[in-house]
Amino acid sequence: MKRLLCLTLILGTLCYSDTDLFINGVKTKHIDEKGQEVIITVKRRIDTSCTKIPITNETFWENGYAHETIPRACKSTFVTSAGKTIFPMMLHPKIETVSESEVLDFIRIMQDDPNMLLVDTRGEEWYHYRTIPGAVNIHYLYILKAKLFPEEYQKALTTLGIKTVHHRLDFSEAKELLLFCNGAWCSQSPQMIKALLKLGYPPQKMKWYRGGMEDWLGFNMTTTRAKNAL
Repeated sequence: MKRLLCLTLILGTLCYSDTDLFINGVKTKHIDEKGQEVIITVKRRIDTSCTKIPITNETFWENGYAHETIPRACKSTFVTSAGKTIFPMMLHPKIETVSESEVLDFIRIMQDDPNMLLVDTRGEEWYHYRTIPGAVNIHYLYILKAKLFPEEYQKALTTLGIKTVHHRLDFSEAKELLLFCNGAWCSQSPQMIKALLKLGYPPQKMKWYRGGMEDWLGFNMTTTRAKNAL
């Protein structure tokens, strides 16, 4: 696979393998609920029994996307909830929508770049229950309803690298953001992105992980909560 990826250089494609990131993982710093810094390796966890599963139509697409013979450790489930809509793939022409590969790469690069910020736009309770390691929490309402949360709003602006100069917002040092919430049906990150755009935040400095926590867990990626926690 790596060789095939490299050969595409002839066509002008960047040669790299994100497979290594999924297998070896990316270490990131995360502030836990006690305010302490911990180091977490973000990777895709695959049970050894899963490596023996044949890739066939019957295996993957029968009986609710998982055949009855598949080991329990190799299955992931999700809840269909009352999400009002499924958001489109693109929120704005200049805002990149990313997959798990780009999220993992973003986490890797931001370890050495303080101007990059992975943002969980959900409420604090959801964030502390389970999130993507390395993410900071900025509730979308702190931006959307700034007048109701003036202190939180000002703190959020500081976190995002936004300054106030002569009573005007200065985005010259605004950080590169990657925002997410619960999934493609979750309106929190889209609403925060829309609110940031209204403030004047440069769209080219924002990325959106549309899949959010639902896809992240569906691919069995590392979170801040133990895998077997109830």
